[in-house]
Amino acid sequence: MKAKGVVSALKAQHAAGLEGDESPPEPIWPTPKQQFEAFKNLFRSSAKDNVSQVDSASPIETGDEALDRDAQEVAEALRGVDWAQVRAATAERTNDVARTMRSMADHVDWSKVQPVAAQVSSALIAAVAAGRIPVGGPLGSIVARAITDQNNLGRRVAANLQHTPAHAPPDFRGVIEATATES
Repeated sequence: MKAKGVVSALKAQHAAGLEGDESPPEPIWPTPKQQFEAFKNLFRSSAKDNVSQVDSASPIETGDEALDRDAQEVAEALRGVDWAQVRAATAERTNDVARTMRSMADHVDWSKVQPVAAQVSSALIAAVAAGRIPVGGPLGSIVARAITDQNNLGRRVAANLQHTPAHAPPDFRGVIEATATES
């Protein structure tokens, strides 16, 4: 339904342009800022809401099976990230990526997150801030839960990454701490 709506809106705008209408096109997707605000709202949702979403994923699955599936999904997203591009985007500590990283990192209780999960959390924060992991749809809430290591999801993602030949994602905690102290 959404795709059909987008296609019809594009066709209507194209037809209007052919008829000489020079008004700016109507946006069909949320702006990056709107997407980020929606992602930040995922952090604000209660742990109970997130647990109920996991438990209601399938009536047959147990909580552990759902968490393992979510960990696999996040690990796959991390495997597809070009870390050189993320490093380049996070190198400048005064840009929007740095501000986004600081904002997301504020939602993590770093003292309670296990070291391996903290590495995954920092990598997810950097990849999301750099726009390398899409957070729209159901993946957004899973990534938010992995960043905060809810139900040890960050640890499960790290364990999932260790079972594959792919390298573990880089640790961006130093970058996050540096941007936090500079602000």
